[in-house]
Amino acid sequence: EGVFYGQSREIWGVNHGFMPIVVEAVSLEDYLTWLKKKINFDFNV
Repeated sequence: EGVFYGQSREIWGVNHGFMPIVVEAVSLEDYLTWLKKKINFDFNV
């Protein structure tokens, strides 16, 4: 778990140097809780 930072290594266009990557790693339990809420929200809209 934690927050990890990186930088894109592929050149896809203008301002490539300003493409940071942020990944938030969470426990499986937290992910499944988030996913269930997301799915319910999307189907109830």
